[in-house]
Amino acid sequence: MKVLWIGATHPRHLYYGNALNRGYGLCSALVQQREEMVPQPPERLIGKDRENFINHFRQRDLAEKRHFGVQHLPDCPILKFNVDELNSEKTAEYVRELKADVAMIFGCGMIREPLYSALPHDAINMHLGLSPRYRGSATLFWPFYFMEPGYAGATFHHIISEPDAGEIIHQIVPDMQIDDGIHDIGAKTVITGAEAAVKLLKFRDEKGGWTRFKQRGTGKNFLNKDFRPEHLRVIYDIFNDDMVKAYLEGRLPRRKPKLVSQFN
Repeated sequence: MKVLWIGATHPRHLYYGNALNRGYGLCSALVQQREEMVPQPPERLIGKDRENFINHFRQRDLAEKRHFGVQHLPDCPILKFNVDELNSEKTAEYVRELKADVAMIFGCGMIREPLYSALPHDAINMHLGLSPRYRGSATLFWPFYFMEPGYAGATFHHIISEPDAGEIIHQIVPDMQIDDGIHDIGAKTVITGAEAAVKLLKFRDEKGGWTRFKQRGTGKNFLNKDFRPEHLRVIYDIFNDDMVKAYLEGRLPRRKPKLVSQFN
């Protein structure tokens, strides 16, 4: 079975791609150059909100280095591109020529035409969020903002034209430890998701396909513009990035998601 990975250059993305290549094998990879890990704060920010913004993204960078180490591009044929080239005829033609059986997607921008039509039937995105409750952008942040860290997880779903709305094949949540911060949970979600992705590919080899589950229930499609630095006050000023501890000790409601599993 020929497996293509479509991803990006942040440590979490490269970790995922390398895990697929080690655990199953990639015929090729399309890799998008992503923005810097530590963005500059908006000029309007002052005081504690500016401090929180800088600290939040600096801690994310440190957590990814701690959990993922140094990551390089997978040892397979690579096509590199920038965000403007993602949905280009160049990438579409590259994918058509590969004739991959499966595309595993994590880290690139929204896939549209002509690339969309060039993908194999089984084109599976790992979305960092539990759909449909948390769809769209920053969906490992929002469970913490709404004080339900137990809903931080990942969804494997077929891609369609609507963000994170395709039929689901599997969902995961990471194991939590009492000293985990928000970025530890983010990194652990990727690690757990990478392990599940390899298992899913081997399952498809054995069974010939995956059961597909329609998304049911309601949620929100979060946009980039929904996030404001002031939201970080909940994480750092109220909880001092200790929300997982509060959750595990029962000081927050212990609501747990009902996950879709391919292996039940």
